[in-house]
Amino acid sequence: MAIIVALIVTVVMLCLAMFTDGIENAPVWTLFLGHFHPALLHLPIGFYAVLAVLEYLDSSKNGLRIGKACEIVLNYTAITAAVAAILGIFLAIPGGYNETLLDRHRWLGSLSAILAFWLIVVRNWARSKSRNGFSIPYHGALAATLILLGVVGHDGGTLTHGSGYLTKNLPSPVKTLFGMESAIKMREGPIVIENADVYQDIIHPIFDQTCIQCHGPEKSKGDLRLDSFELAMLGGELGDTIIPGDYEASELIYRLHLDIDDDERMPPQGKPQPTEGQISILEWWIEAGAVGSGLIGELEIPEAVKSSMVAHLEGSTEFEEKEEVPEILNPMLAWQDAEAEIAKIEKEPNIDILRVALNSPAVRIKGPFGNNKFNDEAIAKLEPIASNIVELEIGFSDVTDEGLAAVANMSNLEKLYLQKTSITDEGLAHLEGLTQLRYLNLYGTQVTDDALETLVTLPSLKSLFVWETEISKSAAKDFQEQKLESIGVKRWEDEIEALKDKISEAKILVDTGIETES
Repeated sequence: MAIIVALIVTVVMLCLAMFTDGIENAPVWTLFLGHFHPALLHLPIGFYAVLAVLEYLDSSKNGLRIGKACEIVLNYTAITAAVAAILGIFLAIPGGYNETLLDRHRWLGSLSAILAFWLIVVRNWARSKSRNGFSIPYHGALAATLILLGVVGHDGGTLTHGSGYLTKNLPSPVKTLFGMESAIKMREGPIVIENADVYQDIIHPIFDQTCIQCHGPEKSKGDLRLDSFELAMLGGELGDTIIPGDYEASELIYRLHLDIDDDERMPPQGKPQPTEGQISILEWWIEAGAVGSGLIGELEIPEAVKSSMVAHLEGSTEFEEKEEVPEILNPMLAWQDAEAEIAKIEKEPNIDILRVALNSPAVRIKGPFGNNKFNDEAIAKLEPIASNIVELEIGFSDVTDEGLAAVANMSNLEKLYLQKTSITDEGLAHLEGLTQLRYLNLYGTQVTDDALETLVTLPSLKSLFVWETEISKSAAKDFQEQKLESIGVKRWEDEIEALKDKISEAKILVDTGIETES
């Protein structure tokens, strides 16, 4: 019976590994199941470890006689190894990894699952000869399988985390001892900002810490690689990852500004996140032409960006994901009251409501994709909890200008996503009273320059995305200048210049006859 099962598993695993390689338009359910591979793969690894210990005890001269326990653990090892391998094959279908490494991982992973079933066969044969003791065929096969499992695990870790994941933080003396060197050699000693190379010392390290794990030689999601300047400029599937001279149209910057738990956010939630200063560096670099080299001292860089570069070189780059608890400026319903209303609203198939934080009554609304798109009727049903809504994510929905009238009552709204909707200038007129709105995404809508006359009155607006709209660059620039003037930036700049004059006038000349100091 064990031989028949092993043969069936062998044929099934080999067919799956062979016929899913390079497949296109795979069923959605395979992609869904594939994402459980990282969670399940640790089970067979743990079972193998337990099995090795039990077999050692069982085969020792004076060890315990626990052959039945070994049999049970081996059976579970084989089952979980097969399931993990199948899910891994499903996960690999979309690609996006180093093809050579992925192929090796697929075939060796399948082989390790197959060997688990053949271990059962060999063990049964060995035990038919002797009830216990050391068996060269069985224990030798088990040892070989464990070695193979180590190779498979190493390849899987490399695919997921990039090469050198386990060794990248080794002390330098240890790396030198074993002859390990970084792919990109870092300069010795501190780097003076004026002598730093814009790409090698500033941009590439940001990519290395936050992007290359998923967009490098071993794993390149969306066919995008950022491990070298040339590859970064090629872009990914969309081809507009980095558009020199236009950071607003660059997909890289768009993804960085999405909400942390947005499905399109890059880096995704749970991964190292760049600081605001590093994002501003990337924006400046792209707007300045995305150059591949050049000394900082030879480039014209705004002082704020230059300060971020100094902090970056000094190592002040803590990548942390913060849970933002919105500051409540307008009265909200107490959570107990809001929860009762939410329970009624959530019965609607096209409304998802999430609490922002456990210590806040604020909520976030998401409109799901698919057939049950968010629409005007759905937005009207949010009226009972309007004051509790701080984020409204209804991009790609069927919301119209009329539906936005209900948004006017969301007095604490901070983020509004309207990308790829039929919204026009007329609809944006309903946003005039939203004093807390700081993020607005109008990508792919029908808004024009006239819309900016409404939006310029929003006092808290800090991020506005108007890609693929009728808004011109000149109008966008005028909008920025008006916002800066309303905030008082021009006044601050004048005050800074006045202070510089005072500092210059306050200099003291001390002449010793030898040298002059001021």
